[in-house]
Amino acid sequence: MKNIYIYQIIFALLTFIAVGCRQQYEPLDSDYSQFGWKYYENGNYVEAREWFQEALKEDSTFADAYNGAGWSLGHLGQADSARYYFSSWISQADETSDYLLDYYAGLAFSYNALGNDQQALFNAQSNFFGKQDVVSGEIWCFCHRKDINQIDVRLIQAVSEFRLGKFSDCLETINATYTDLTKQLSPASDANQVDGDFLDLDNSGTFTLNDKLYNGEWIDSTPDGQFTPGEERLFDSYPLFYDVTTVMGRSFLANHLAILAVHTSSQNGKNKLNCNNDPCN
Repeated sequence: MKNIYIYQIIFALLTFIAVGCRQQYEPLDSDYSQFGWKYYENGNYVEAREWFQEALKEDSTFADAYNGAGWSLGHLGQADSARYYFSSWISQADETSDYLLDYYAGLAFSYNALGNDQQALFNAQSNFFGKQDVVSGEIWCFCHRKDINQIDVRLIQAVSEFRLGKFSDCLETINATYTDLTKQLSPASDANQVDGDFLDLDNSGTFTLNDKLYNGEWIDSTPDGQFTPGEERLFDSYPLFYDVTTVMGRSFLANHLAILAVHTSSQNGKNKLNCNNDPCN
């Protein structure tokens, strides 16, 4: 049987796309921020960062500029600077009333990139999911790039738990992540099918309780260490349960983290989530 491994969870970079020239009038802080988001949404993170920093020169209490500067710097690989901007606004904000999920998510990504798993976990688990309004069915997607969403934050939480040796918690978070991915997962009719994320045992076409998830391994009948069409892939019942006190159990966790990292890649968009658009308006 063949394992697949954890990949580093990092900000994805987009290609440069040029946009229109700057306005000739003297802009307000909100104008600077709007220009910044235009550049951000087109993948020009250097120019975006400059506009957001200009906005903060005009008004050091302008929340949107801290948000934009943090995300722009994150995409530029400057995780510590991104952390600074997210933290700077949170220290000024009213955490009981201000909308801060963008900042908590940004901090989780930043600390993950910095290798600080304790803080990455705290910001993902306690700050982000701990303060998300799940009663209302709130689903978070980043307004300015909706392929960044709560599934990514959930994966940061699971990876942090794994690295910190919190394997039982990691298993629970992996199960929750698959629940978020319900609409994205594709069915397989049998274990010899090359693609498909789960065995559709009830033939519903939708991932449901007690369907079986691909666990990242297969019977290598060749054996050549490579999956070959016709070889049997291995599936486990959902919700997943492994004895995480064993090496094999932890190996399955690692497999699922790698599988989930592929699902959360930007090429899969927002994973068919019904994003809450209120904060974007």
